[in-house]
Amino acid sequence: MLLQTVPSAGVFDSLIQYGVLGIATLGLGWACWKLLQRQLETEERLNTKVDELEQKFDSYVDNDHTKLKGLVDSNTKAYLELRDMIVVSNTKKIK
Repeated sequence: MLLQTVPSAGVFDSLIQYGVLGIATLGLGWACWKLLQRQLETEERLNTKVDELEQKFDSYVDNDHTKLKGLVDSNTKAYLELRDMIVVSNTKKIK
């Protein structure tokens, strides 16, 4: 007799029939929903930031790769020139 059910139209009406407990449940549900939304927005922002940082990193790697390739090429050219100079000077000494 204390908790008489009245035909209700939805979940909110059913919870409100329980008084303070129903209102507390609604409040906790709302708080959980807001926290979940905030968490999802934060994750989306962080994923966007990570994508931006990955793109920057890739551009830095490409740039460094190009610089390193240039250095290796110039060092190889210098090595070949030095080797040719040594070979030429050794052939002159032998003659």
